[in-house]
Order: sequence, then structure tokens, then C-alpha cells
Amino acid sequence: MRVRAFTLIELLVVIAIIAILAAILFPVFATARGAARRTVCISNMRQLGVALQMYRQDNEELPQRLSAVNEAYVRATGIFLCPSDGLKGQYPGNDRTEGFTYLPSGVSYDYIPRWETALELGWWRPWPKYGRGKWDDLTPVAGCQWHWATSFHTGWSTNQTGASGWQLLVTMGGSVRKIRIEEPIADFTPDKYR
Repeated sequence: MRVRAFTLIELLVVIAIIAILAAILFPVFATARGAARRTVCISNMRQLGVALQMYRQDNEELPQRLSAVNEAYVRATGIFLCPSDGLKGQYPGNDRTEGFTYLPSGVSYDYIPRWETALELGWWRPWPKYGRGKWDDLTPVAGCQWHWATSFHTGWSTNQTGASGWQLLVTMGGSVRKIRIEEPIADFTPDKYR
């Protein structure tokens, strides 16, 4: 009686085919995961933009920090966290980001640019009556760099020399746009949105 079995060559060919298919598919899966994280982030930022609009309509000003809208306008604190933020907002706050300073669950997003810079550039009028912003509903108010930039450090106060990539922004009208981070913030105009 003859037993049918795979030869060593046949087994190696099958393993090679599986390895080739895996090498082709794994990058596709990684790209799909990245796109899903960006989609969740864009949804979070839109909700944050709507919450900021409601806060401004009710109080005639913007909150001093993003997480202040949590108290009355946001039900789930998860909208403050970018899915691509490896630390999930769990870092000490500084002049640039909140981290877990005010909201224990953490905040990944930040005002763009820092308030002092925005006031210097004339994007907003001084506190307490910020007004509609220099470009009305297209004035950027908050941003997320966790997806697009080649590197991100919570301590940066301006764009790092050599940094490149995209940054997601939510505008005062609640739309989410992206801009290149290499461009100086002083040169920003809404026509640079993509």
C-alpha cells in the first residue's frame, strides 16, 4: 500500500507562497488600520468642533482649555483622545498640550496655535470676547498631529526644524481640514487647507 504525502519541495513551495502573500497583505492591513484610526480621529475632532461652537454660543467666548467643554457639551471623554496617540493623553500638561492635567482620562488634541501666538497673529481678539476669528468659520481652533507628522513631541511650542507631514485641524465651523506642518504658522491662510 502506497502512502501519499507531500515531498519536501512541495512543502517549501507552499511555505514560500504563504510568505509572499503575507508580505503583500500585512502592509495593506497596516494601511487600513491607519485609515480607520484617522477616521475615528476626524469624527472626534468634528464632535469637539461642535462642542466648541456650542460653548462659544452659550458663553460668548472659547474655553481656556479644550477639556472644559467636557462638563456640559460632551458625554464621552473618549472624543478627546486620538486613537494614534500611543500614550492616550496620559502625559503631564505643558504650555502646548493638556495631557491629564485637567481631565484624568487625558487629552490628545491641543489649541492651534497656542493662544499667545494666535492673539499675536490676530486670529482672535483678546479674552474674553474672542469674536468669530480672523477667517470666521474657517479659523482653525484645535489640531491633531498624531497621524500625519513624521514626529511629534508634546513639548514643542512651534514646529520643530525638519519636521514634516500633515496636521489635522478642526475649524471654528466644525469642519476638519489638514495643513502641512513645515509651513510657518505666521504664513497660514485658509487657502492652504487640503
